[in-house]
Amino acid sequence: MSTANEYQALNDTVISNGFCVGCGACAVPEESPFHMALNEYGQYQAVLPADRVFARTSFDIEKVCPFGSGSASEDQIGKDLFEEHCSYDSQVGYYQQAYAGYVTEGTFRERGSSGGMGTWILNELLAKGYVDHVINVRSDVGGSVDSNLLFGYTISSSLEETQSGGKSRYYPIELSRVLQKVRSTPGRYAVIGLPCFIKSVRLLQRQDPLLAERIRFCAGLVCGHLKSTRYADSLAWQMGIAPEKLESIDFRVKNPEAPANRYSTSVTSDDRHEVVPTNKLFGTDWGAGAFKYKACDFCDDVFAETADIVLGDAWLPDYVEDSQGTNIIVTRHPDIQEVIENARNEGRLVLDDITIAQAIQSQDAGLRHRKVAISYRLFREHRKGSWVPTKRVAPSKTLKPRYEQKRQRLRVDLRILSHNAFVTALKRNDFEAYLNSMLPVYREYKKHSSSLMKRSLLLFKRIVKKFVRVVPGVQR
Repeated sequence: MSTANEYQALNDTVISNGFCVGCGACAVPEESPFHMALNEYGQYQAVLPADRVFARTSFDIEKVCPFGSGSASEDQIGKDLFEEHCSYDSQVGYYQQAYAGYVTEGTFRERGSSGGMGTWILNELLAKGYVDHVINVRSDVGGSVDSNLLFGYTISSSLEETQSGGKSRYYPIELSRVLQKVRSTPGRYAVIGLPCFIKSVRLLQRQDPLLAERIRFCAGLVCGHLKSTRYADSLAWQMGIAPEKLESIDFRVKNPEAPANRYSTSVTSDDRHEVVPTNKLFGTDWGAGAFKYKACDFCDDVFAETADIVLGDAWLPDYVEDSQGTNIIVTRHPDIQEVIENARNEGRLVLDDITIAQAIQSQDAGLRHRKVAISYRLFREHRKGSWVPTKRVAPSKTLKPRYEQKRQRLRVDLRILSHNAFVTALKRNDFEAYLNSMLPVYREYKKHSSSLMKRSLLLFKRIVKKFVRVVPGVQR
């Protein structure tokens, strides 16, 4: 049973140090003193009111938080769930099979961000009677913390409801309200979410037999990081729609005349609709991390390692030219594996078997940032004397190549600056105030990144030349 000291411990470690990702897990247990609220930066955060600190709950509240002290790691959870029927890779976690492909039936691919597999698998589980309901993110939020939010978790029970939850939502969401509904509404559920959100569901299931029984499947999304509401606001503002006027946004509009990674952004207000290529908008450089949660810089799970299936974009040369989009799929649950193979045999899916190395290659940049460079970011927090969550890698002041360290520092600077500068811009009602703060740092980041790439290429050429000199029979 959690006590006031344990509530305060979670507040003083995870929340006070900026590691709350806003998943809402700590607010799910009955009698939990925590609730979810948006902060001034447009991020969901857990809040511990002073008058609720002496509430009592049977949950060990720190162990339901994906960043909490003592909570099970992705490796521990994955081993318990998947070890018997899966292989293991340190980059991907446990895996049964990896694919690249797309949905051919219906409008799943047309209405999806990529190959349509995310919505399709949820609907297939629903249609085949594996589950009664799907927990997904939709624009018809209903009952969210803030009625002005564009997206939120809700429960879908039909194809149309499930499909309305398609597409990528680079937007904050939280699980507490929808999981409280699951606890009060019998049925079998599937849930889809980002890696840390799926981990929080698994942590709740370890303490809550009801959620363990009712949530039958977890689908995960390959993740770069989570954005605040200000990311959507910033894109709309650049396209002529002020943040308070923004009514809807589509982050991934496919361009039939361009590769899959050259999509557009669409925004609407009550009297305006604009569509602009995403790479023409400032702040959309994913590596720079504008409006990123701090917690995302301290998460080392890219492939949703605790999910029964994980889906992402096939950013591989063989697939990226297809403007309609192609998914990377990694399966871990035998039932989902069977559902996918049956549909492929019936011609409803077009899938290529790929190696786990190809799956890793498709997310190379994200894995290097999240799996490798995290050790350096942990070291910098330790050096400041800050509390940090326990991760699967140890803090290290060494990061190779050495000049990558500066890029990591600039990324942290851009993350922090983006939140503060945008609040200033909102107060002044002047988007230029945001740009004027961000551009000098971003230009330095791009200049350093370009220099780093040139150095890496020169190093690669030296290695190749050395290799050619020592291999017998190779003509120069």
